[in-house]
Amino acid sequence: MHHADMSYTDLPSLLLLAASWLLFGALHSLLAGPTLERLFGRHARLAFNVLAIVTVAAPLAILAGLPATPLFDEPVWLRWLRHGLSATALLGFIHTLKFYSMPAFLGLRTETWPLTFSPWHCYVRHPWYFLMLVFIWSQEMSAAWLVSALCISAYLVVGSRIEEQRLLRRHPGSYAAYRRIVPGLIPWRGRALDEATRRQLEARAQKET
Repeated sequence: MHHADMSYTDLPSLLLLAASWLLFGALHSLLAGPTLERLFGRHARLAFNVLAIVTVAAPLAILAGLPATPLFDEPVWLRWLRHGLSATALLGFIHTLKFYSMPAFLGLRTETWPLTFSPWHCYVRHPWYFLMLVFIWSQEMSAAWLVSALCISAYLVVGSRIEEQRLLRRHPGSYAAYRRIVPGLIPWRGRALDEATRRQLEARAQKET
């Protein structure tokens, strides 16, 4: 059994890595609120994406500088399973893009986003977060990546709650009903939202805007 060469001198670096991820998560969540809207107006989304790229640079730089020694020797079947899950998550993410307006998401164009539910949203409320969880936990596990995976997972849980609070303020009835039907991060119910209910919720959301 091969173990990572860990020593007490590695602990400060791992703690710094964890702190940098937590700082990124805190800033990312705070900036996603009305603060940037007051400062940048209709360019708030673009400013948010630029700041997100800047703030994520620190934990990624620290991660790149730490040893990537695997925590254990994995069997061949597990390595292939990891690669398969990782590739599936990437392909899934590419597929989800057809249901989003990427210019609006990136902040390159100002649009009003109606509350709609893509085929992915019939299974899970946060498809991108789910795919990200699959991707990060299907990578080879070093000590530094384990710390990163735990921090990112915690951020996705907290960030999804913050995002949903904003959605509930805009769509208190329709999104609350949707949230009772469809799981948040893990699609454990299969296809939880049927087509008739999806159309009803979208029509209800339109009346709330």
